Amino acid sequence: MRRVIAFGVAGLLAAVAVGAGAAPAPQSAQPAKPAAKAPARLPDWSGVWENTSGFHFTNPIVGGKRVPNPPPLNAEYKAKYQLALDAAKAGQPINDPTANCVWPGVPRVIVSPYPSEYLFTPGRVSIVYEYMSQVRRIRTDGSGHPADLEPSYNGDSIGHWEGQTLVVDTVGLRADTMYENTGLPHSDALQVKERIYLAGPDELVNEMTFIDPKALTGPWKTTARYRRHRDWKMMDYVCEENNRNPSVDGVTLAK
Repeated sequence: MRRVIAFGVAGLLAAVAVGAGAAPAPQSAQPAKPAAKAPARLPDWSGVWENTSGFHFTNPIVGGKRVPNPPPLNAEYKAKYQLALDAAKAGQPINDPTANCVWPGVPRVIVSPYPSEYLFTPGRVSIVYEYMSQVRRIRTDGSGHPADLEPSYNGDSIGHWEGQTLVVDTVGLRADTMYENTGLPHSDALQVKERIYLAGPDELVNEMTFIDPKALTGPWKTTARYRRHRDWKMMDYVCEENNRNPSVDGVTLAK
C-alpha cells in the first residue's frame, strides 16, 4: 500500500490570473475521417503511474538532477512571467486558482504530484488523475476538433496510435490556467502535442511539444516520465473537504 503524498494545493507558489475570455474557434474544423486502426494488441498500461520527472516543465528532473528548460516566451508573456517570479522572490503570496479547488487544466495536470491511470475503451483513451478526481478524455475514433470549440480546462484531445505509441493533439484550452506552479502563463492558442509510450516494463514516457503563436516564439519541448506501481490503488481526492489554505488575499497578476 502506498504512502499518501502530503502536497496541499495551498502550498503551490504562484498563478497567473490571466483573463479567461472565450478563445477564438479554430480557423477550420478538422473533418471526420475513418478511425485509425489501433494496434492488434494494445500496450499494457495497467496499474497506477507515479510522476518521477518533477512538477515543473521549466526544470524537470532528468537522471536525478534538475535540468533548466526555459520556455521561448515572447516579450509580452515574458513580462507576465516575470511578475510571478518577482512576487515569489519577494515572498508575496500569489492567488492560485487551484488553492480554491479550481482545476489546474492541461498541461499542468500532466505533471501533477498525484498518481494517474489509463483506461482503454473503444474509440477512447481516458486518463484518470487522482488530483481533484479529474478525467481527461482522448478520442481515438478518427474525429477531428470541432469548429465551435468551447475553451475548457482540459481542452479537446484527439489521438491515434502509431504502433505502441499514443499520439495526442490538444487544443481549446482556457487562458486563465498555467503550465506549472511557478506562474508560467500561456494563451488560449496553446496547442499541446504528446507522444506517450512505454520505455521499459514499468516506465511510461510522455514527450510533449507546446505550440503557442501568441505566447511563444517557437515550439517548446519537454518530457515527463512515470513509474508503474501495480499494487497501488487510486484514492479519493476531494479538494473542497478540509481545504485549510484557500487563496483569497494574495497578489493577482496583471493580465
